[in-house]
Amino acid sequence: MKNKNQMNQKTFLPELEAVRKIQNYVSGCLPADYQGPEKLGQIELIVEEVVINIVNYAFSDVKNGFITVGVGGEASLEIEIRDNGKQFNPLEMADPDVDAPLDEREPGGLGIFFVRQLSAEVTYSREAENNVLRLVL
Repeated sequence: MKNKNQMNQKTFLPELEAVRKIQNYVSGCLPADYQGPEKLGQIELIVEEVVINIVNYAFSDVKNGFITVGVGGEASLEIEIRDNGKQFNPLEMADPDVDAPLDEREPGGLGIFFVRQLSAEVTYSREAENNVLRLVL
């Protein structure tokens, strides 16, 4: 694995078929201590939640869309997911009330909640017309 400034990166088309491709790409970049079934499952869940949201919501008004995924880090694993879809900061979403009965809950919001719970740090920025979500695990 390369250092933080030299992340392994690959670009994908924003389509549902890319979810599994991106999960496989990320898994192939992981160091050995992240290859265990529990950590790998958490990372795959994080990637799935983020990418599905991007594919479903970011590109309704955007042509020539892309999702670029970077994997790197030294002391900790970092995953960067960048897209050129419409601006959206998922961290501005309120956490869902997971203690409320199912029939009283608002739909949606669980994906980013899980991403926050499973990551040590999650940050969002808008850089050069791109959404950039950085995850530290």
